[in-house]
Amino acid sequence: MKTRAAVLRKGGEPWELTELDLDEPKAGEVLIRYEAAGLCHSDEHIRATGTARLPLVGGHEGAGVIEKTGPGVTRVTTGDRVACSYIPVCGTCRYCSTGHQNLCDWGKNAGIGCLTDGTFRFHDSNQEDLGGMCVLGTFSQRAVISEWSCV
Repeated sequence: MKTRAAVLRKGGEPWELTELDLDEPKAGEVLIRYEAAGLCHSDEHIRATGTARLPLVGGHEGAGVIEKTGPGVTRVTTGDRVACSYIPVCGTCRYCSTGHQNLCDWGKNAGIGCLTDGTFRFHDSNQEDLGGMCVLGTFSQRAVISEWSCV
């Protein structure tokens, strides 16, 4: 599937609006159609300095509608309206179970933008992998994210 997104390719450069290929959701993942995104100082910091794995689809604050679920998804279903958490929370890892959800194992790739299996869902016309900021990429029309990022 195709989606339009604001991409950062190099620090200090402006966001580039472009069309990307978006993979289908895998196990534990959902396809979300974003209806709202926030622009935060963190997004501007990454844009100005390039201190993240680039290229990157920006945005880590957003809300939208679940359009499709991958195998095994239990937290949400198609049609659910959700807000997105920039730190996924599984509720069962050692950190979540001891009140330290901000360190959830599912958030380990937030700075890289890939899903927990180590692969990316956004790709450009050159087949280059693009991460989503905090594994969300809310500066896109659609994204594939972890079900644990849905509230």
